[in-house]
Amino acid sequence: MRIIACFAATLDGKIGSAHNLRDRIGTRDDLAHLLNVRNQADAVLCGGETFRQHASIRKGSQQAVAPLQIILTQRFNLPPEASLFTKSSQSNPPVPILIVSPQPAPEALKAQYPTHVEWLCAGEGNPVPAILPYLEQKGIQTLMVEGGGHIMNLFLQAKAVQELYLTVCPLLLGGKDDPALVTGTGFWVAEAPRTEVLKADWLGQELYLHLKINYP
Repeated sequence: MRIIACFAATLDGKIGSAHNLRDRIGTRDDLAHLLNVRNQADAVLCGGETFRQHASIRKGSQQAVAPLQIILTQRFNLPPEASLFTKSSQSNPPVPILIVSPQPAPEALKAQYPTHVEWLCAGEGNPVPAILPYLEQKGIQTLMVEGGGHIMNLFLQAKAVQELYLTVCPLLLGGKDDPALVTGTGFWVAEAPRTEVLKADWLGQELYLHLKINYP
């Protein structure tokens, strides 16, 4: 399975402002770039916080059928009234949704969501090793990771993500509480993932990088 990630980040490595997490740091060109990268994926994954800020169906600019929507949650605090859930059942076939959690979801909670939603208990710890075989059994060819920084860290820790599409935006946010591209305990320098530039393009003042990720 090919696993890619797509982010926009400021020059100081922030992917958003804590003052308003819904403010985009990239331009309309970056949004178009994100939609084009999504066209490669038949599954798109994000964490609960990213979902709560952007709760619509994640779909590429040229995808006739929406990819599998995957949400990682620790506490099941995903609003059932979010547009992803309310609109997914209106499609024919329904937009596929998978919710991954460390503990099994209670039946009473499942009843609040559309019946076609799938649930996966990944156990405590890093859920990535449990997610990937499940997706492979479903025939997923390309998984796209969209955030946030905690989710990106989980995939890096598991040495799972292979490519990163990164838009470098000409901003300096600097807030200690601003979400970052990768968050977590971090890596020793000798153990840190390295990147190799596959492609680099300028559009206006934004730098669009396609990076290969290598692991020591």
